[in-house]
Amino acid sequence: MSVKELMTKDIFVIDADATVLEVAREMTDRNADSVIVVDDGDIVGIITEKDVVSKTVAKNRLPGEMDARSIMSSPIISIRPSTGIIEAAELMVKSDIRRLAVMDGNVILGMITYRDIMAISPGLNTILQNLIELHREGDFLRETDVERGICQRCGAMADNLREVNGLNLCEDCSEEEGYYD
Repeated sequence: MSVKELMTKDIFVIDADATVLEVAREMTDRNADSVIVVDDGDIVGIITEKDVVSKTVAKNRLPGEMDARSIMSSPIISIRPSTGIIEAAELMVKSDIRRLAVMDGNVILGMITYRDIMAISPGLNTILQNLIELHREGDFLRETDVERGICQRCGAMADNLREVNGLNLCEDCSEEEGYYD
């Protein structure tokens, strides 16, 4: 699946000279969490809710006295519409961002967010979370019965090896490792 199939086409832009107060009002009116910043028709950056809070409110600055250019994130990170969803997610993680502009050359076609991607893969989240939990549990013993072979600890030939923590062990060695029938 490509990002073109999943992207949000409803985006809006604001001039780089607009005040942060105007940006915040527009974002509120449109119920948007980001806005593309343009200067003379060229895309120059993006402003997110986080930018407004961290670069204005948290610094006790007046939004009516700051322009969009001073708080925007630039350059904007973008991908082509034909890019796959997995590649888009990897770029978001690598760039530590939650949204990507979908662009064809210098033309913005839409935006794709981590929420868009998560919406199509709720089962994947559960699977990944379970795998992470499994790897955190380092105390469990992994055990599998193996037919005849050589014990990887003592070197003895055994008829009934058991795989314990990645090693094929004879009965005596597997008991020492903590495996009991």
